[in-house]
Amino acid sequence: MSDSDGVRSEKCREMVVLALAPALILTLILASWVLSLWHVGSAYLNASLALAAVLLGGTPRFIAGFKAAFRGRITVNVFVTVALAATLAIGEFRPAAIIILIMSVVGALESYTLEKTRRSISDLLNLAPQTATVRRDGLEITIAVAELLVGDRVIVRPGERIPVDGTVVAGASSVNQAPITGESMPVEKTEGSVVFSGTLNESGRLEITVEKVGEETTLARIVHLVQEAQGTRAPIQNLADRFTTWFLPTVVVLAILAYFVTGDLKAAVSVLLVACPCAFAIATPTAVTAGVSNLARRAILVKGGAFLEMGHKIDHLLVDKTGTFTFGRPKVMEIVCFSSQSPDDVLRLACIAEKYSEHPLARAVLAAGREKGLSLEEPEQFTSSAGMGVKATWEGDRIQVGKPSFLQDSGLSLTPQIEQALSQQSEQGRTAILVALNDVLIGLLAIADAIRPEMPRAIRGLKEMGVKRITMLTGDNPQVAAAVAQAIGVDDFQAELLPEQKQAFVKKCQGAGQIVGMVGDGVNDAPALALADVGIAMGAAGTDVAIETADVTLMNDDLSGVAEFMWMSAKVLRRIKLNIFFSMIYNIIGLTLSVVGLMTPIIAVIFQEAGCVTVVVSSTLLLWAKGRNRA
Repeated sequence: MSDSDGVRSEKCREMVVLALAPALILTLILASWVLSLWHVGSAYLNASLALAAVLLGGTPRFIAGFKAAFRGRITVNVFVTVALAATLAIGEFRPAAIIILIMSVVGALESYTLEKTRRSISDLLNLAPQTATVRRDGLEITIAVAELLVGDRVIVRPGERIPVDGTVVAGASSVNQAPITGESMPVEKTEGSVVFSGTLNESGRLEITVEKVGEETTLARIVHLVQEAQGTRAPIQNLADRFTTWFLPTVVVLAILAYFVTGDLKAAVSVLLVACPCAFAIATPTAVTAGVSNLARRAILVKGGAFLEMGHKIDHLLVDKTGTFTFGRPKVMEIVCFSSQSPDDVLRLACIAEKYSEHPLARAVLAAGREKGLSLEEPEQFTSSAGMGVKATWEGDRIQVGKPSFLQDSGLSLTPQIEQALSQQSEQGRTAILVALNDVLIGLLAIADAIRPEMPRAIRGLKEMGVKRITMLTGDNPQVAAAVAQAIGVDDFQAELLPEQKQAFVKKCQGAGQIVGMVGDGVNDAPALALADVGIAMGAAGTDVAIETADVTLMNDDLSGVAEFMWMSAKVLRRIKLNIFFSMIYNIIGLTLSVVGLMTPIIAVIFQEAGCVTVVVSSTLLLWAKGRNRA
């Protein structure tokens, strides 16, 4: 069976389990009603079937109601317990069972759509390899990572992930450590450089002295931070529970009044039944379900009603730079010429020299050449200096491409014009590589992580939705961060942040009384996403752990989706309040009729169910809401 078939089977099993209790309750109610209608069996049998239905569906609510009452809290479950106890006390078993059926259906709905627990974050640990090549007694052997000891010398080849935290003692390479630090560009690692478990060695061979293994590694600490942050999240109290706190005592008084006015105990019970807060109980989940479904059609996935209720309150939005504001991959942004060569000529020569290079910047250069449709011939000779640059020969010409220091070491000098051009690119947060032809510097390629073009529109939309402050968080250096922040137009930025520092910044903002939203896409964002009041992951390009940790996922990688989410959050909350208003109207009318003795328990249940239908219709209208930017 395929993975997709397995997922479908699991979902089917979940649906069956959730629908089982309501189906059994309905069967018992129908059996009791049919036997009573056809006068089959004794009254005790009919009553027993209805009572069985009440106990089957109501026991968890009764237990929850007693626990809440013991703690001094009046919730919907306390109200249901009081109303059903009174109903059963006067022998009205079938109306009690119908109430339980309604509540069971609502409970199944909440369990499936609003109360999903998050998946395990074990996938995060898969970033770290299970085995490592280690040098012991002059031999290279492969052992389990769990067997590594501090001080061991680990060998990591190109394309492999680094299994430990440690220090490079030999070799040079470019390491993609975006999953840990969020840096947009691969980092050059040479002797003495620090490396992290789970990062990707992209180009050269490294020998690393083991300093941290297992639970002590940076990656393992991220896992711990996510788990700890998820445990600190307090659920939002349901509006129905807050309303019930004062509503139940009022209804009990009215029930007593009805008994004294009519002298009929059933009239008093009818007051309790007609006021039973089923409509209140579904006011929130039905509106939230419709809102979640509406957003899902627009590729915005929300994991629960608590987050949808909180979304419109976000006043400080923290946004990770790499992969969120930017695409998360290097791109040639500008070509500066120092000679008679055209920009296309400079790019073409750079592509020829870099054709066999595995360096990430080389891939960006070749991508730019292909995008322009240039003819990219193969070099006749090629040599590479790890992390520094390349030299190539083509049609008798010598081409050199690399860092300024690399070309200077080859005997080339930088003129004031070239140094000024390098300084200008550095001020914009770009990485500059020089191109030389036959020992003459002919141009410069400026490479950076490209900013997403929709960012200005997204920022405006967020401000319109009431976000007071937008802060960019990044592991990049302050110079790169400042350039990106200025180009995008955010309020401020925090640079050179590790995962625990991002999480600490979230705590600081929350400590100042702010409602914090956090947007990110990488493993390094997971702790902050988990702790934020609303964590939002960029889904299409985001890592699995970021998506699993976050409360909201933007599958189309468009930050404008945050404003759409906030708009729907506000709309859902208004609809919840409207639903409660409808419920109150039904309760006022029903209570008035019950107090004067014009309702029986059965009519009270029907009237109360009419309120539920009204709430459902009201909530369903949210499915067709068009969104803040649509006509």
